[in-house]
Amino acid sequence: MFTLIVLGLLFLPFLVIGGGISIFWKKKRRVILRWCGTLYLIAVLAMILGVGPYLMAWAVTHASSRPPDLRLKDTPADFGVVYEDIAFEAQDSLQLKGWFIPPSRKNAVLLCTHGLFRTRVEMLARAMAAVKAGYGALLYDSRSHGASNKGIVSLGYYERNDVLGAIRYVQRRYQDVPTSPKIVLMGISMGAVATLEAAAESKDYSAVVLDSPFSSLEETVVDHTWLFLKLPRYPFPSLFLFWFRHLAGFIPQQVNTHEALQRIQPVPLLIISSQGDPTRNRGRR
Repeated sequence: MFTLIVLGLLFLPFLVIGGGISIFWKKKRRVILRWCGTLYLIAVLAMILGVGPYLMAWAVTHASSRPPDLRLKDTPADFGVVYEDIAFEAQDSLQLKGWFIPPSRKNAVLLCTHGLFRTRVEMLARAMAAVKAGYGALLYDSRSHGASNKGIVSLGYYERNDVLGAIRYVQRRYQDVPTSPKIVLMGISMGAVATLEAAAESKDYSAVVLDSPFSSLEETVVDHTWLFLKLPRYPFPSLFLFWFRHLAGFIPQQVNTHEALQRIQPVPLLIISSQGDPTRNRGRR
């Protein structure tokens, strides 16, 4: 009997506390659930606005070719064209891989730069049309894409070094030739921006073709954030750009096609853009 009394006294506080909690829960259940819901919402927003922009910035700076593009095995040989496998260094010494077709009837080389997540195969049909007309062509995989070496992907800033390296490759290849071929720069999407940024720093080209360039790095982030995530200009894009700057190591505002256009050589320039492309709406200004 004494043992039962002792046990009862020991458990009495727990029974009292449990009963109090039960009464409190019944009276404050809605308030507690409301607070739990609020805390959950705050946690979700913190994930979206805190971790989300960082992960997206990391994914872009470490981007590479999509698996479907890597599976493409097309080469100039599929068009009946003889070509060379080449390797050359970007201006910042990163090794890049590509194809080279010497010019036949026209003394000019088309230098082709593909877009984000793609490979040199993206430019193959365009380049082969020029080759059939007698021009030469150089197609290559941008840094971290295709067979080229890894490097930070920067949506055009570091990729301009790839274009400048390709220009230097053609120049060195024909440095002992009295009439070296002219160089025509061509790029699509991110490749178009890299091409334009390179053209703003070089004088060694005779024409420029830009297919679907974006107007600035900031604007394309805003456009794609709305297109794919349906999020407004603030705060997600600003947070993405903050992390992108720290991961990539440069100021995003430095990639601006409007500014770069003011610095290119006075050569023939063709800009291709579609009014139906939702990711280019600001690039048409």
